[in-house]
Amino acid sequence: AHLPAYRHIDGIRTVAVCDINEEAARARAEEFDVPAVYTDWRELLADDRVDAVSVLLPHHLHCEVAVAAAQAGKHVLTEKPMATLLAETDSMIAAADAAGVVLMVGQILRFRPANIRARELIRAGAIGEVRNILRRRLALSGEFRSEWARRPEEAGGWVLYGYGAHEVDMILWLVDGRPETVFAQGRAVNPYWNDMDDITMQLSLVDGPMATYEHSLNTPFGAWECMVIGTEGAMMVESERIRFGDRVVEEPLDSPASWRAQVGEFVRAIREGVEPGPSGRNVRHTMVALEAARISMRDGVAVDASAL
Repeated sequence: AHLPAYRHIDGIRTVAVCDINEEAARARAEEFDVPAVYTDWRELLADDRVDAVSVLLPHHLHCEVAVAAAQAGKHVLTEKPMATLLAETDSMIAAADAAGVVLMVGQILRFRPANIRARELIRAGAIGEVRNILRRRLALSGEFRSEWARRPEEAGGWVLYGYGAHEVDMILWLVDGRPETVFAQGRAVNPYWNDMDDITMQLSLVDGPMATYEHSLNTPFGAWECMVIGTEGAMMVESERIRFGDRVVEEPLDSPASWRAQVGEFVRAIREGVEPGPSGRNVRHTMVALEAARISMRDGVAVDASAL
């Protein structure tokens, strides 16, 4: 999705692609008229024509490549999750700060129309002060196109980091929140995933509401929704609509436009010398919540996320 999105940004040209599968890299280069093909990311970073990179790798590789890119003076847009360890998150932020480059995380849900509108309504006081957030994502999923997704040492846990990086980020972003305490439980249901594929998280946010996030890959009764409860009403946020009071606000989903908006934010931050919305520093709050959930599931205790 990154390559076609960049093609729509004025003044931007993709000059190189990299993949350990050279055939795949060349196919992409031909499709998008990219002049250089690499099979080693280190060689790509040494290319003086490259000013910025998108890091689209298995989760456990994000930190090493992002840090090296920053040290090479390249601006970085890394896919979510930012990393699988909070220490790696901090290394990425420090490297970008030291080099004076932009570090942005691909939190694509922040660029979907329904979510943008819901945040605007919440900020405008449409449901009063937010007290509770109930988010759930339920589906039946027993496979994934990439084998690394079912290896916890590489994915960090597919539900917690593959999906949770989206869902927890939405909880925090909708209300500009930061995690204070986190308690999480997980169960391994389908052995395919080699990890917890049903997860429940309870969060208390600093100076704000409580939140619950439920995720299952093991039910045919699908759902993907977020209910936000305030002192003056409640709001249901779905993929293409928002319901609150007697109002229904339709916000049709245009996925390519959302991807264009995301890379557009990255390019804007570079050109204007400003911090993007989902900057590394901002998304650290999401990574704190995920790390706290991982510790909580491991130790069976509530975790003081504000201390991480």
